[in-house]
Amino acid sequence: MKKQFYLLTLLFPLLAGCATSYTYEPRIPYPEEDDADQPSEDDPGEELPMTVYFYLDYSHSDDPTNDIKNPDGSTTVVPEYIYKLSWTMLKPLGSCPTEALLDDSKAADPLYPHFLGYSQYPTCIDTSKLWDFETDYFQSNVLNLYGIWVA
Repeated sequence: MKKQFYLLTLLFPLLAGCATSYTYEPRIPYPEEDDADQPSEDDPGEELPMTVYFYLDYSHSDDPTNDIKNPDGSTTVVPEYIYKLSWTMLKPLGSCPTEALLDDSKAADPLYPHFLGYSQYPTCIDTSKLWDFETDYFQSNVLNLYGIWVA
């Protein structure tokens, strides 16, 4: 036992002489980063497009009133919207477009004759979830805004 321990203590200096670091060189080099492609702080970069759809209410968001004939003869059902707007992501709308303005005279259901505003949520029972055109923005390709009607 003592001989084995003595032999191991002789091998420790040999292990200390081994290389402890290794430099990795990939077979395929990494692409170089070009600083010119990076947007600067002054230039926010490309504006991303978004489409905003305004609906009378959620129950009218899937009305099959607009049918599009495809070249193969089939029909695509497109939801009926009040107004379609092309906008930029992450930028508030500022104000409601005049084409999408609703008032109490345009109520579809006589049980809910009062228009509160637009919301991105299909059902909204109070004003906390209404869309604020001055400050609210969205990060998606499509934003659906539904009219909220109350009794």
